Amino acid sequence: MTYRFDGYNWLVRFDRGEKLIEGLTKLVKDENIKGVWVSGLGAAEGAEVGFYNLETKAYQWKKLDGLLEITSLQGNVAWEDDQPVLHIHGTFSDHSLQAFGGHIKELHVGGTCEVLLHRWYEQEGLHRTLDSQTGLHLLDL
Repeated sequence: MTYRFDGYNWLVRFDRGEKLIEGLTKLVKDENIKGVWVSGLGAAEGAEVGFYNLETKAYQWKKLDGLLEITSLQGNVAWEDDQPVLHIHGTFSDHSLQAFGGHIKELHVGGTCEVLLHRWYEQEGLHRTLDSQTGLHLLDL
């Protein structure tokens, strides 16, 4: 993973074989990033994505194997209990151009993955707390 910071945004390039969530978590901790919006694209050699079931208040996870185009990554990074929380969704397509998507648990980068982290400027950053009605950790706004 390599990156540049322009005083406002981080532009991150992941190389083949790297893990997206693991790498972003390390970057957020190392750079003390208090809150960002995430967008990106690229390729993956497999991913684990989930669907959140509101009735059971749990994710249903599925592994997507093989080469995939990352047609879109969207999400954000906030903090809860002094730990970064990455909330990132992805849409992927396979060799037949069939699309899949969901909450990204982790993905292994294929050729590359290019990610923009757009900075949230409020000094205290973004934070999350548990919402008992949904079971989700929602942004404190």
